[in-house]
Formats: sequence, C-alpha cells, structure tokens
Amino acid sequence: MQPAKIHPTAIIDAEAKLGNNVEVGPYTIIGKNVTIGDNTKIGPFCVIENTVMGKNNDIIASAFIGVKPQDLSYNGIDSMVIMGDGNKIRECVTIHRSTSLDHPTKIGNNCLLMANSHVAHDCTLGNNIILVNSVGIAGHVQVDDGAILSGMVAAHQFVRVGKYAMVSGLSGLPLDMPPFCRATGGRAKLVGLNTVGLVRNGFSKEAIRAIKMAYKELFLSNRTLKESLELLKKSNPTPEVMELITFCENTKRGITPARMKFHHSGSQDDE
Repeated sequence: MQPAKIHPTAIIDAEAKLGNNVEVGPYTIIGKNVTIGDNTKIGPFCVIENTVMGKNNDIIASAFIGVKPQDLSYNGIDSMVIMGDGNKIRECVTIHRSTSLDHPTKIGNNCLLMANSHVAHDCTLGNNIILVNSVGIAGHVQVDDGAILSGMVAAHQFVRVGKYAMVSGLSGLPLDMPPFCRATGGRAKLVGLNTVGLVRNGFSKEAIRAIKMAYKELFLSNRTLKESLELLKKSNPTPEVMELITFCENTKRGITPARMKFHHSGSQDDE
C-alpha cells in the first residue's frame, strides 16, 4: 500500500477519503463527502466536492467536480457526483452535482471529457464516451455508451443520446439522438450511420447491414415513425435493431429527424 501524495499547498477536508497512491496537485481543494479511488491523479487548481470517484482516473487541471448545480431550484442539499474508473478529465471541465439525493450525476468508465466541456446536474453518462472541447450538456441529459459529441455541441435538457451515436461539431441537439447514427447542424439532423464508429467497436457487417436497413425504414421511408416501428418489430429484428426500436419508442422529447427524407431508399448518404 502506498499513501496518497498530497502537495503541501492542497487543502483536503478531514472527512475526505483518499485511496492508495492517489496524487493531489498544488492548490487543489478537496471538500467533504469525497471518496477518491486508488491510483487517481488530480492536477493543480481543481475543486472536488460531494463526489465518489473510482480508481485510475486522471484529472488534469482546474476541473470543478461535484460543485453546486446551476439550477435556481437547488436548495443546498448534499447531492452527489458518482464517477467510475479510468476516466480522463481535461483542464477546466465542470461536472455539477445533482439537484436530488436519489439521482446523482453519473459518469461511467473510460470516458474522455476534453477541455472546457460541461456536464450539468442530474446527467447520466455511460462508458467510453467522448465529449470534445467545449461541449455543453444541460441538466438531466443521458448519454449512452460509446457516443461522441464533437466540439461545441450543445444538448438541450432531458435529451438522450443513444449508443455509438456521433454528433458533428457546432451542432445543437434539441431532440433525442438515436443510437448508431450521425447528426449535424444548428438544430441537428440525421445524416446517416456512424459506420466508422460501429466498425471500430466490433460490429459485424451483418449487424451494420441490419442497422442500415432499419435506418432507411425509420427515417427515410414515407411511413410515419410509429408505422415504421411496428413494421420493424414484426420483422424478427436483431438485437441492434431492437436497441434502435426501443430507444425511439421511449422518447419523450421526440427523435432527431433525417436531414432529407425521400420516398425511395438509397438517395441519401446513409453509410
């Protein structure tokens, strides 16, 4: 067992719990209700409050984690941020604690949050997610495993982003972003599948082909979304297509539409 390595200028609350071989850099402040797992490195000028953090996380510098949410209804309760293992949190990232005790803000495992990105109160991020520089996700947003939000993407509160989705830089997400898809635009529209991401994450050619056919039916056909969902459910869908169906059926904000909708398939870039 190796004790924590704490810079003499850091301020650590007596109630904070630091694991083995934790490093805390200069001028960092760690408050009460904080647990930090083994082998985690915390750089200079960070503020960490009300957070339970797993092992092997790398917090670069000037990150604010678990601080009070930017929500006028917040009443000062000791709500939390829960973070898993192996995350990389770059400089000036902000992750705010939740507005309730029952549903903490959550970050999964092996995520990369690049410089100046913001995770608001009550958000839930899965595993292997990338938020590129200056991404801002509002309160109660859900981002599922493997999704990538490119630079300066803004997600409206309560929006969901499905697994392995990819959103281009400078896009705004006012509606739910379905899994496996790509989107772009000030008010984002679908522009096909995240084929490169699916291949990199081990999806078979057969799985990608099935997702592509489902995409064409859901977003490019002349049927309503409800009609297409019913049709797909009767077609003995693959697990990946069922994931897409379930996501669309559970939407409360509505589903991001395709940029262009034709009455025949194959006329849009749907790689």
